[in-house]
Amino acid sequence: MEDHSLRLQFKFAGIPEDQIEIALENFYGLGGAPEITCMGDYAAAKSLYAVMDASVPPQDTHSAVARYVITLGARMTEWEMRSRLNPS
Repeated sequence: MEDHSLRLQFKFAGIPEDQIEIALENFYGLGGAPEITCMGDYAAAKSLYAVMDASVPPQDTHSAVARYVITLGARMTEWEMRSRLNPS
């Protein structure tokens, strides 16, 4: 069952509706952000992260949005580390 407050938090953060759908599918299906597999994914994640991170209070580490932001940041870090180890 979808948490409608999570959808509203994404909207309040200024996330476009199509990106909200992708984020919610990944959050409920995977428990967080999807793996980043290409530079396009990374660019989209970086943009989304900037908007979402700015909307989450620093002390919030437990809400659904905060958990998504945390996993998104971790995915971005994984991508950055892989990119440094395997430059194209």
